[in-house]
Amino acid sequence: MACYRLARTVALAVLLSLAGCGGLGGSDSADGGTVTPAPVPTDGAQYPPGIGKDGVAADVVAETHERRMNETNYTFVSRQRVAGPNGTMWVTNRTRRIANDEGAYAGRIDHRVEEFPLGRFAAPIEYWGNESVYASRRILSERTQFHGWSRTDQTDDLTSLPLIERTLAATELSVVDRPDGVRLVGRSLREPDRLPSPPYLTDPRNVSLTVRVTDEGMITRWRLAYDATLTNRTVRVTREARLTAIGSTTVRRPDWVDRARAETLARQGE
Repeated sequence: MACYRLARTVALAVLLSLAGCGGLGGSDSADGGTVTPAPVPTDGAQYPPGIGKDGVAADVVAETHERRMNETNYTFVSRQRVAGPNGTMWVTNRTRRIANDEGAYAGRIDHRVEEFPLGRFAAPIEYWGNESVYASRRILSERTQFHGWSRTDQTDDLTSLPLIERTLAATELSVVDRPDGVRLVGRSLREPDRLPSPPYLTDPRNVSLTVRVTDEGMITRWRLAYDATLTNRTVRVTREARLTAIGSTTVRRPDWVDRARAETLARQGE
């Protein structure tokens, strides 16, 4: 299996799923302030693939971003937050390190739940994988539970590519010129059903989307905010993500992987 496909099987959204945090966000406020587009670039401007003066081809932008990610190492960081009338209802933070040159990846997923119909989410999980195996462990308050050792990555829908492609396709976009690449800005939905949303949320509206794309076509940062309905209440969803340590990310095989493998083999022998 190609190294990138390992990264994608864990599977941007650069860019779901994400959430109101100043450390990740761009210029939008956590409650969904809008961005005023600058003038569209001139006719002679060069755009990243899939982006032009007259529109954006979401599938081409996503495919180009995928190819660029396949060519380098990087760290993907994201946060998703749902806020209701009483404040934050739940937050999910994700970090994933991809070392394509080593054929390895590792990450962590944390949830904080204050109020939500799904109840409490699982304890934090850490994972590591390469071309042949996948290992993970859950971190409990009383002890650490080693989750297993297998041939299948259990986090394949957690990175950005499916999220960003659907988000771009769902949103009316305009192009903003920047010194290093372009910024895509969206303020309305053209296909609301395609917008990725957490469970139980309906009727997405009042959208604000900002996506930063390099001249080479890599999405390095994005932020999505919108209102939705949850059991007759209006909530605000924010998702934001970024790529860091591009070209310099490394992945070390954690010490706990050996124990995870040993415990899994012991259970199988019972």
